[in-house]
Amino acid sequence: MRVLVVEDEGAARRRVESIIGENSSLQLVGSASSGARAIELINSVRADLLLMDIQLKDMTAFEVLNNVERNYAGNIIFITAYNNFAIKAFEVFALDYVLKPFTKERLLQAINRCRNAGKSIKSEAYAVLESLHFPDKVCIPEGRTSHLFEMDEIEWVKADGYHCEVHTIEGKVHLIRILLKDIDRLLPNHFLRISRSILVNKTHVVSFKKDKNETSFLLKNGREFFGKTRYL
Repeated sequence: MRVLVVEDEGAARRRVESIIGENSSLQLVGSASSGARAIELINSVRADLLLMDIQLKDMTAFEVLNNVERNYAGNIIFITAYNNFAIKAFEVFALDYVLKPFTKERLLQAINRCRNAGKSIKSEAYAVLESLHFPDKVCIPEGRTSHLFEMDEIEWVKADGYHCEVHTIEGKVHLIRILLKDIDRLLPNHFLRISRSILVNKTHVVSFKKDKNETSFLLKNGREFFGKTRYL
C-alpha cells in the first residue's frame, strides 16, 4: 500500500514515517508538512492511503481536499486531536480516524481496517471536516453540505423515509437527507429518541407523564408527543 503522510508537527510526522518504514506492506511515497505541499503531492503522486492531520498550520484537511486538481479516490485516515462532534461524525459515516496521542498499534489497526474495507472517502467527510470550523454549533451533514444549528435551536426531529424533518424554535422545518438513526448518533446527549420516528430536545420539555406503556412529553411550544416505554 502506497502511503502519503500529511502532518505539520515534526515529531509526529517522523513517528508516522518510522511506523510506515517498519512495515514491509507499506511504502512511503511522500510526506508533507503543510497543506500547500500536500496539495502538490496529492496532484503528482499516486497514493493508496493518506494519513492526514485535520488541522494544519496553513489550512485544514477539508481545504486541502477541496483544492486538489482531481477528486482523491483512495483511502484516508484522519489524525485528529478533536474528540467531540468530529469523532461522533466519523463513526456515523464510517470514516477512519486516529485520535492523538496514538500508539503504534492503534495506527496500524486503523491502516489494516482501512485496507481490508477497501473503501474510499465519502462525500459526507467534506461536510464533517468543514464543520470543525464551528465547534459550538450542531452540524448535520448532507452530502457535501453542512447544516448548522445553534445548540438549543432544534426542538424536535421527525423521520421521513430517507430524510428527516428538523423543527426549530422559530417554527421552521428543514428537510435533510439523513436517516434518523444517524442524526440520533450525531446530536448532543440532551436529545432523546422517544419512538421509531421522533427525537425531542430535552431542554424544550416542560413536563412529562408516564404510565405503564407510554410516556407523554409536553414541549414549551405546546406540542405534545407520546413515546413507547421500550424506547426510554
